[in-house]
Amino acid sequence: MKMQWRSVFIGPLAAILVSTCIGLAAGGSHNSTDRKADVTFATSTKLNNGDTLPAGTYRMEIPENSQTPAVTFSKGGKVMATVEAKVVTGQKKSENTEIESVNHGDTQALTSIHPAGWDEEVVFASNGQDATQ
Repeated sequence: MKMQWRSVFIGPLAAILVSTCIGLAAGGSHNSTDRKADVTFATSTKLNNGDTLPAGTYRMEIPENSQTPAVTFSKGGKVMATVEAKVVTGQKKSENTEIESVNHGDTQALTSIHPAGWDEEVVFASNGQDATQ
């Protein structure tokens, strides 16, 4: 009788453990395909596709292994804007997130973002040029 309880308990426990490991492995591989950073804009910021993001903090996500990715800016889990950019490898990792922009009336036209801890820079349009050129 003692062996039956053990078999009844170990079978479902093993199934749960295997399912959890597979779920964690799938989640881990998804996270490795995107680069993410929190970016705070002090003023309204205009993107090269014409979209304008109000001042605030956004989650920037960039797909891995693409030199001209579609960069998304999300707030509260909702995608607020998607824009193409160019990823350029820098010489060293940035200690702080650096945002470069140019004045465009009462908004800023975004030119680049160098996220903290990254050795890449995300380059957007500058001076009216498309970032993918």
